[in-house]
Amino acid sequence: MERPLEGKLVLVTGGGVRLGRAIAEGLARAGANVALHFHQSGAGADAALASIRAEGGRAEKFQADLARSSEIDPLVARVEAQLGPIAALINSAAVFHRAPFAETTEQILDSQWALNARAPYLLTQSVARRMLPRGGGDVVNVLDIGGGIVPWRSYSAYCMSKAALASLTRCLALELAPDIRVNAVAPGAVLPPEATQPAALDELRAKIPQRRFGSPEDVMRSVLFLLTGPTFITGQILVVDGGRSIASAPP
Repeated sequence: MERPLEGKLVLVTGGGVRLGRAIAEGLARAGANVALHFHQSGAGADAALASIRAEGGRAEKFQADLARSSEIDPLVARVEAQLGPIAALINSAAVFHRAPFAETTEQILDSQWALNARAPYLLTQSVARRMLPRGGGDVVNVLDIGGGIVPWRSYSAYCMSKAALASLTRCLALELAPDIRVNAVAPGAVLPPEATQPAALDELRAKIPQRRFGSPEDVMRSVLFLLTGPTFITGQILVVDGGRSIASAPP
C-alpha cells in the first residue's frame, strides 16, 4: 500500500475492536502515526498495537471513557502532548443495543446518546479548537446505514444517535470550512453480531444487491479515500453497504 498519510497523526476512537481496529491498522499501513483510543478493550488495543508495530507502523494507545464528558478534552491533550498535533480525527467508538421502543429504558437511551452522538460532538470540538490555529485538518465520522440512512425496527435509540451524528457531519462541514473537512462513512452489513444465526445471516445477505457482506477493509479504504482523495469533498456521507440501502425487498 502507498503511504499517503506519512507522518500525519490520526486519532481513532474505539480502535481496539471491530471496525475501529481495522481503520487504525489500515491507516497505519498508509503511513499514519496512530493514536489508538480504547475504553474497556485493553486486550484488543494491545493486539492492534502489536499488529501495527509488527508491520513497521507507529502507534500508541490512550484510555478514556468517552461517555464521560470530563474525560474528552484531557484525552486530546494527552495525545498531543505525547505525539504532536492531530491531523485527522476518526470518530468510530460506538455502542449498539437492540431494544423495542416500548422496552427501551432511559439507561439504554442515555448510554447510546452519550457515546454515539455527544462524544463525537465534544471530541470534534476539542480537536477542532486545536486544529484551526494550525490551518485545519480532517474529521471522519463512522455512521451506520441504520439511522443515518434508513430506519431499523427495534433500534430506535441507536438509530436516533446515528442520525444525529449524520446531521452533525453536515453542520460541521459548513461551520468548520474551509480549514477543516468533515465527512462520514456509513457501513452496512460488514461485521454482523457473532451470535447471529446462519438462517438470519442468509436472510440478511439476500437483501444486499451484491449478495455478500462487506469487509472491514472496505470501510477502512473508504475512510482512507476521504482523508487522502479529492480535497473538494466535505459534508458527504459515503455509504458502504453493497447497495442495501437503495434496494427493495427481494421477490
